[in-house]
Amino acid sequence: MSSKKRIRRMTIVTMLLAMSIVFHMLEPTVPLPVPGVKLGLANILGLIALYMYGPKEMFAINFTRVLIASLLRGIIFGTGFWLSLSGVALSSLIVVLLKKTTPLSPVGLSVASATFHNVGQILAIMVIWSSVMMVYWLPVMIWMSIPTGILTGSLASQVLRRIKKGGTP
Repeated sequence: MSSKKRIRRMTIVTMLLAMSIVFHMLEPTVPLPVPGVKLGLANILGLIALYMYGPKEMFAINFTRVLIASLLRGIIFGTGFWLSLSGVALSSLIVVLLKKTTPLSPVGLSVASATFHNVGQILAIMVIWSSVMMVYWLPVMIWMSIPTGILTGSLASQVLRRIKKGGTP
């Protein structure tokens, strides 16, 4: 890969990371009717990175976003950090596996990502609190994964379609 292409790739990945951090920081201000549910807007950028560049870039964006956003919020190594990290770790791993083994679209992958993000968070909170009681909240979170995953997957698909139409960045 030429130096110019490498720099272009690094610049785009960095912009995706920056946008994902902004979405991650702003998302808690969006009121939703179900406690603990977020839209997952920051995950759009990880999904775009996966389709544009591959799993390595998606993992880099997702994990770096969690780390930097937690530092900016002042919750590094607090409960919120571990919940976010566990959710993003499990969902990223599942999405990469599903993309390699199934013909799922970005919307399908996004629904799976949202679902496993919630599963990862519930598992983490069960470990942190040493209680299995949070497992009862899992069905609600999984049901909410469907509309939020469809929304974020649809937005990612639209962005990818526009990038493809306008030429590869």
